[in-house]
Amino acid sequence: MTSSSYQIIVRNLSQTTQYFYVFQKQAAFPSSLPSPASILSGSLGCQSVGNYASSGAQINFGLDSQVYAGALSTKQSASSSQLIALISLNAATRSIVTSTTAARPVALTTADGSPDNSTTLTLDPLGLSAPANQTGIVIGGFGMNVPSYSPLPNPELYCGVAALNSSQAIILSSFIAPTPNAVMNCIPKQIFFVKMGYQPMGSMVVYDESNAACCDFTTGYATYTVTYNANGTFSATGGP
Repeated sequence: MTSSSYQIIVRNLSQTTQYFYVFQKQAAFPSSLPSPASILSGSLGCQSVGNYASSGAQINFGLDSQVYAGALSTKQSASSSQLIALISLNAATRSIVTSTTAARPVALTTADGSPDNSTTLTLDPLGLSAPANQTGIVIGGFGMNVPSYSPLPNPELYCGVAALNSSQAIILSSFIAPTPNAVMNCIPKQIFFVKMGYQPMGSMVVYDESNAACCDFTTGYATYTVTYNANGTFSATGGP
């Protein structure tokens, strides 16, 4: 599979230094959830920047455009050979824990069902198999075979869409606590939002598209320039 990058440039035209963060449009999880409220979202990057006119400074958020299936466990301790990510598991207390993550590049199912559109999750140790073709996966999505496990009152396992940023950090972007012993179908959307506020990379965010800049990479653009205007509104312009 080939990989390329998306670029989001953020410029602040307000008179005060502001924090901005990036999050992805929520994925769909057909037949996997009782309600959309069960879908969680993570911050893919956060940085502060001063007034663009006076400083010339801007934020450059880089994201891998490849679609990744991802899994995160808060149960296992992480070693140097495993991928580490931070995630806030409680939006009210903003508690942060170290978590073990795994990701695999996957293709999305086409009408003829031909690509390597599925991966299999293992739990001990946490891992995802090399992608393979699997029938029955929804068109436009990928599948993940979730083994049997015992969900606790507070979930310790999350699965869904992962993102790679320009530093190669793997972060769960749009995800759920999966159903045990089932095939999870996931339809990702390569649409991202920029919003004002401090949400550290990997922390859970309340999903809210209001008063945010939309960067829709499904239209063919590779770069978006996002401007935070002095009146508190956003504008976004796509480029090659």
